[in-house]
Amino acid sequence: MITVPKAEWEAMKAAIKRLETAAGLPPTAPAPEAPGETTPAPTEGPLPPTEAPGSPTPTATGGGGKFFLLPDISVILQSKGLLSTDTRDDNRDRLLVTEAELAFQGWAYTNTKLDLFVTMTPPNGGANVEEGYVSYLGLAKGLNLHVGRRHVPFGRVNTLHNHSWLYVNPPKVLRNLVASESLEGQGADISYVLPTPTSFSGELDLGTWTGDGPETFTPASDFGTQVAIGPGAAFSDKFQTARLWLSKGTSDTSELEVGGSLAQGPGQGFALAGPGTVDLSGVDVTFRKFGEADARLLLRGEALRRRENFGPEGSTAQGYYLFGNWRPDNFSNFGLLYDWSEFPQAPTMHESAISFIYTKQFTEQYYLRWELTHGSRPGASSYNELWMHWCWGIGPHTHNLE
Repeated sequence: MITVPKAEWEAMKAAIKRLETAAGLPPTAPAPEAPGETTPAPTEGPLPPTEAPGSPTPTATGGGGKFFLLPDISVILQSKGLLSTDTRDDNRDRLLVTEAELAFQGWAYTNTKLDLFVTMTPPNGGANVEEGYVSYLGLAKGLNLHVGRRHVPFGRVNTLHNHSWLYVNPPKVLRNLVASESLEGQGADISYVLPTPTSFSGELDLGTWTGDGPETFTPASDFGTQVAIGPGAAFSDKFQTARLWLSKGTSDTSELEVGGSLAQGPGQGFALAGPGTVDLSGVDVTFRKFGEADARLLLRGEALRRRENFGPEGSTAQGYYLFGNWRPDNFSNFGLLYDWSEFPQAPTMHESAISFIYTKQFTEQYYLRWELTHGSRPGASSYNELWMHWCWGIGPHTHNLE
């Protein structure tokens, strides 16, 4: 017979009772008490019944086991501050709460997962379903289906949420040619994990979406009085996307990834000829090298081209960014970002900037970041900015991370 000290046995019973109370289960039958300082521990074999004959047994879908169906819930709060020499920027010299995000995630069935992300942008932005989609995983070997509203798989970082970026603001070429934050759509996409050799990995994504319509943008005639911002992709209705990426380990501690993306759909139009078709394309290259413990070097470059066909000429804009990030440990990282971008509504104009970024990472969900930028934009041939970014989070925080 196996024996345990009586004090430990009493502690075990108390812990079991607390778990039963939290789960809504009926109490178990009183455990037998043995004289002396020891109590027999349960031996192998059938456990004694915990409920009266005929009473229902709690399950994950009914009775006291409903807690198994509770989703994972996360809360993420962000705040940004800006000091700038460009007096046209309405946000300069302010510290604002920029976004609050609620994330609800859980399994609806064995291979069916639900993700819902609701964002609020104070003071008057209201609540918005940033993403809400169902994932059907493993429909066939390497085949997955996503249905709903989500960040579409275009470019290397579009599927990341803004608090998962390694910089405060997106590279200007992404903001001007793709979206101010992320290109979103409602529809479906199929992803297929390619059957590559062991040293390779890759994935093909194909999607069809309905866009939210064009974003508000700064007309070219107003460039002299306010900060220029491109319109992004500005898909006005249904659009399609395709992305292919391949990755290969170049050694035991490094890997190289190459990707290409396409998107096409009806656009907004920036001329009297009216709207036309927007063709958006991009290529990206990423290199990672891992050092001792948690050290990591990340190098990335991405180039994009946006072509809108309307009338006899149309409009073409392009740009690129180069980004490097060094993480000596899990508590800090240093970044250097250079970006250059044209404007779709004014192809003869462009902007460029170089930024130094430092992040103090307290936990995965809590960090403090500074970004110092020197750049040139229409109406400000030389400006300086200092961004400060705070991010706090609680919960599982399980969506895409860099």
